[in-house]
Amino acid sequence: MRRTGGLPFRPGDASWTVMREPVLGLGAAPTLLLQVTHPLVAAGVEQYSDFESDPFARLWRTADIMLKLSFAEPEVSARQSVKLRRVHERVSGVSDEGVHYRALDPDLLLWVWATLVHNGLDLYQRTFGRLPSGERERLYQEQKLIAYACGVPEGHCPVTYADFRAYFDRVVRDELRPTAVSAKLLDTSRRLPMPWPLGPAYIQLNLLAAGALLPRSLRRELGIPWSRSRALAFASLVEANKTASKVVPASVRHRPTDYLVARERPLRLFGQGRRRAA
Repeated sequence: MRRTGGLPFRPGDASWTVMREPVLGLGAAPTLLLQVTHPLVAAGVEQYSDFESDPFARLWRTADIMLKLSFAEPEVSARQSVKLRRVHERVSGVSDEGVHYRALDPDLLLWVWATLVHNGLDLYQRTFGRLPSGERERLYQEQKLIAYACGVPEGHCPVTYADFRAYFDRVVRDELRPTAVSAKLLDTSRRLPMPWPLGPAYIQLNLLAAGALLPRSLRRELGIPWSRSRALAFASLVEANKTASKVVPASVRHRPTDYLVARERPLRLFGQGRRRAA
């Protein structure tokens, strides 16, 4: 019998099908860029994270918390909400423009969550085809549970998926702009703690994904290079994932997600630098 809802997600939920696919990993850089082009999110990342010394630490910590919140055993899932709140309680300050911020601001929490939902669904549909409107709505309503667990007050999320799309477009249009953190993310001269040539290749892959997945207006404002050849390259990458999804069973494709969920601690790859607060 299918359960009646709630976290963690289980077979039968739209989120169980959509949000466990490894292809969603292609959205890491575009999602982070959507977050840090919000000036107040960028201020918190710059002032409280170890982004400069260890660009992968935040990625792995975020993946660990969100995947366990979504798919771990109930007691493990429940702990992630407490963990997030404890981290966010310490994050507050003043941006370079003199604006006060705090990580527990419902509007900032809402935007960070929205970037994950938007890009996750986008990549899934590019790979597996457009979901029927009813399934998109069901996925969106399920994902609200993640927002609430992350600290977004109930009732603060857009009511329907159509409302969500309107909200997302408004924030992109009215609130996002280049920041010092986004500039660092897009700096192709950065040296990442990865063996050569993985570092340069990873940066180019991020640029390619960002160019394809970010809204066109934001891509242009950030100065991300884009061309027909780049569009074809990303389309080929998606097509390769489509082909793989037809021959590789879901139980095999989902093993990386299952592995990360089952780990007691976040994955640690490519060197952990000196840590700061969050």
